[in-house]
Amino acid sequence: MRGIEGALLVLDEVESGAFAAESIRRVWENIVPSERGLMTTLVYATLRKLGLWKHLLAKYCKRPVVSLHPKTVSVLLPGIAGVMELEHFKPGVLVSALVQQVKDIRDESGAPRESALVNAVLHTVIEKAPAYIDSLAHAPAMRDQALAFGVPGWAAAEWSKDWGMKDAKRLVSLSAQQTYMSLRASPGLDRLKWALDYGEAGAVPSICFASSIRVESNPYPPELPGYRDGLVTPQGESSIWAAESLLNNWHGGQLLDMCAGRGVKSGHILSYRADAKIEGWDISSGRTRAAEREAGRLGVAPRARFVCGDALVLEPKEQPSAILLDAPCSGSGTWGRHPEAKWRMSLDKLKKASDRQTRLFSRAVDMLLPGGVIMYCTCSVFREENEQVVGAVLAERSDLVELPLKSKGPFSAFERRGRPYGTAVFPETPWTDGFYAAMFRKK
Repeated sequence: MRGIEGALLVLDEVESGAFAAESIRRVWENIVPSERGLMTTLVYATLRKLGLWKHLLAKYCKRPVVSLHPKTVSVLLPGIAGVMELEHFKPGVLVSALVQQVKDIRDESGAPRESALVNAVLHTVIEKAPAYIDSLAHAPAMRDQALAFGVPGWAAAEWSKDWGMKDAKRLVSLSAQQTYMSLRASPGLDRLKWALDYGEAGAVPSICFASSIRVESNPYPPELPGYRDGLVTPQGESSIWAAESLLNNWHGGQLLDMCAGRGVKSGHILSYRADAKIEGWDISSGRTRAAEREAGRLGVAPRARFVCGDALVLEPKEQPSAILLDAPCSGSGTWGRHPEAKWRMSLDKLKKASDRQTRLFSRAVDMLLPGGVIMYCTCSVFREENEQVVGAVLAERSDLVELPLKSKGPFSAFERRGRPYGTAVFPETPWTDGFYAAMFRKK
């Protein structure tokens, strides 16, 4: 399968509710190897600013968008994204390839009307859209900048309320930047030697963490040297920061990972703390199975136990001396990395997420041993999911003492004191996601 065909297939699956990364993994082996990069780039270019591409389609299409054949729309949106964003692919080649995708769609007279429309719209976008997008990006109104950078208007308004206009505009622009993969090196791995052996441009040990490697691309993880042997693991530097902060404040014993997901942070903690034992919960059986495979890949499975179920009702096998609550959230800090999530979120869903996060945090404190530590964290930059959740729980109890999270190295430059609890991080680099973490000791 060619790269453009693969991109269209993935985007159709995302439209039906799939996650882009998982859909890409499913089709990866069926794509011509030399075009896998094109497929991935086109998918994420489309999703990152999907609201803008829809706006441009409505602006430059001479027919009402609702009158177009669904396949025409599914071709035009990545087409507009491609001619605007792909730097190393000739626009004319892309337009020709996409026109071929709709050549069989004909009107009542039998004429290939959609082919001509796709060709006309894309050439109009090439000619007129760059200046228009630039005017949006430099407009004084937040709503125009949000449209230009691919941020839902409601989210930009919330950031303005949370952070003030200056920081909100910075968040909007940062959310549109290219993201790259960072890797967590397992203990004992020579990061510089690994980077040299990998041989790809831009692979270097991170200056922020002694366990991190930065790659200036988004490779397919199983193809990385040492991945199958557990030597490297894809993990964002903000996630590494949170896990290392917990390790610095916890002295061993039983840890409960309340919303373990695919077990990335559990694997980090188990790899770097030989005496650690972890029980991990997740409501998804698929993620629980993935966490078990991850523990096996890292060679830490004997010290890990993963259970599928609702963290609000499950009971730990042993009362934990530490709890990691990486709460399910909007993912707003990772919208550059997982852009489909922002088009599925809304202000109403944000408020519902905050209510559940508050209940999860309150239950976590109840389960924790006295003297134990708890970290509440999210990959969100909405205060409703962060400081407001922590504040709501602290208002009901007096047995928690906040612990500092300040880093000692270069990563500390990214940290912002929460208002008033915890620490927030903006997605300042291609390897750094927006994040929030607050740590407490139970009296």
